[in-house]
This record gives sequence, C-alpha cells and structure tokens, in this order.
Amino acid sequence: MSKDNVLNFLSKAAEDEHLKAKLETTASQDEVVGVANQAGYEFSTEHVDEMLTELKQKPGFFGMLSEAVAELFGPVHDDYPATGVQPYGGDSNPKP
Repeated sequence: MSKDNVLNFLSKAAEDEHLKAKLETTASQDEVVGVANQAGYEFSTEHVDEMLTELKQKPGFFGMLSEAVAELFGPVHDDYPATGVQPYGGDSNPKP
C-alpha cells in the first residue's frame, strides 16, 4: 500500500504547482518523504526505494522517468509566441 502512495504522490506532485514548488527545494530523499507525509501520503524512504526498484524492471522505465522529471521540474510554460522564436529583424551592422 505504501508503494502505491509513492506513485500517487508523484502523480499528484506532477499536477500540483504547490507540491512542485516544495519538491524543488528538497535536497534529500528524507525531505521528499517529509513533504509527502505533510501532504497526506504516508510512506518512508524504504518504500521509495522499493518502488524505484520495481519500476526499473518495467520496460520503458527510463523514458517515462525522464518525461516525469521534465514535467515535474520543467517550466510550466514559456514566454515564446505560439509560432516560435522570431528572428532578429534589426540591422546588425549599422552605418555611421
């Protein structure tokens, strides 16, 4: 049950900006567990290790992990327009 709490917490953290912000300030697995426990997800560092071991054995784990990390710690949105970055339109060599 506690291994399920690990996955449930990580899924919730991927969607919840408040939890993301808290996780970005953590420096250890113990601190991550502390944030999770405060949010109502009861598990220990041993449960995190068990879940990671189990997930590593699944095909495609590292691809899914990298996507999850990018989602969790990546920017929510960028400031670029929908068409992409616009090229520089000025004169790069103005004449005096």
